[in-house]
Amino acid sequence: MASHTEGDELRPPEGETLPPIPLAFLLCDQVITDAATKKKTVVGIFDRIWVSKFPTEHKPVALYARMYDAVGEHEVKVEYVKVKDESVLAQATGKLHVQDRHKPVEFAISFSAIPIPEPGEYEFRLWVGNRYVQRVRFTAELLPTQQAR
Repeated sequence: MASHTEGDELRPPEGETLPPIPLAFLLCDQVITDAATKKKTVVGIFDRIWVSKFPTEHKPVALYARMYDAVGEHEVKVEYVKVKDESVLAQATGKLHVQDRHKPVEFAISFSAIPIPEPGEYEFRLWVGNRYVQRVRFTAELLPTQQAR
């Protein structure tokens, strides 16, 4: 067993990066970033969408992510998936640059609209590198007044 002395930090093997630990992954209407402070305001968190008919689309949609304990450069991918058949309906990609693993990193992703082909469960899946790290799910349903028709 390797010994650990005070002041040592757990480090990944040479050439590897640490995977981030998700602190928050929220589905909302909008994420506003203050230009001066860079603080983010998350507006309209939801987990259910009521619609008058299917297929439809919902807009706007935003995701807020906050992670900790990562360092290095990471490829980030968000997949929008229909849970019933695991079909990917949309995707966003980017890069995450983390200088200090002891400081949280946060970002927002906006989709102008997302398709909702039928009632059911949908989710956004967050991947960092080749690692699945988090998901956020919502349910799409007909408005109660439309169900009787």
